[in-house]
Amino acid sequence: MLTNRYLVLVALLTLCGCPTKNSDLGPDASAGGAGAGGQGGADPAGAGATESVKMSPPDAGTPLKPLAEGCASGAECASGFCVDGVCCNTGCVGQCFNCNQIGTAGYCTSQTSGDDLNAATPCTSPRTCGALSTAVNVGGCRMKDAQVCKGAGDCASLNCVTYYVDHDRDGYGDSSVTLMLCEEAGAPAPGGYVTTGGDCCDSDIDAHPNTVNFYSTPDACGGWDYNCDGSIEGEIGSFKYAEVTDPSASCGVTSKGATLLCQ
Repeated sequence: MLTNRYLVLVALLTLCGCPTKNSDLGPDASAGGAGAGGQGGADPAGAGATESVKMSPPDAGTPLKPLAEGCASGAECASGFCVDGVCCNTGCVGQCFNCNQIGTAGYCTSQTSGDDLNAATPCTSPRTCGALSTAVNVGGCRMKDAQVCKGAGDCASLNCVTYYVDHDRDGYGDSSVTLMLCEEAGAPAPGGYVTTGGDCCDSDIDAHPNTVNFYSTPDACGGWDYNCDGSIEGEIGSFKYAEVTDPSASCGVTSKGATLLCQ
């Protein structure tokens, strides 16, 4: 009787199969052989496998801009400074320093021309940025063109021009009446002024340096020194003469070979 029961047990085990270490499907297994996710049928990834989900890498944000690249705020720049519209190596707030100059963009460099509006203390009108001197290329606030000056160092152009008033419009001005202005080299003189002085009678168009002919009457200032060289040129008989331009006149010839205009 015992033998028969043993044989029946062996037969049942044979039919059902022996359990193994992988035969336990765990708490997620369902009756009917459902795969992962509770769907019936075989698990395509193999028994007990789970689906692998790819995660996106962390968002690194927009890369910060390098020096000299255009910007609207320091937050856009790797350096943290946005000056004169570009990413700059420093805050560059000194008077007459600029970060967007040709050849040095991105680096705070001395500004030797034009207005520096980003300075902590900008130049006030009528001053603008200019070099300290022809030998020192460092910017500072200097007078703009057409402003009164006392010397080249006062001017952004490094050019302080002396003008002479020219009342008689003969191209020579009165050296005792001057006007000094900051101006570019070769700039035209203000109205009523010239760049050449030395006129000894600024109310007589015939009296000025470098005249070559003679008059027998004094100039409008009552003198005889028409060529403004500081001396009377000569005399014949009872009157003196001075040189002025009038090649058509003739009334004798002086010892210098110039024409004498007679009364």
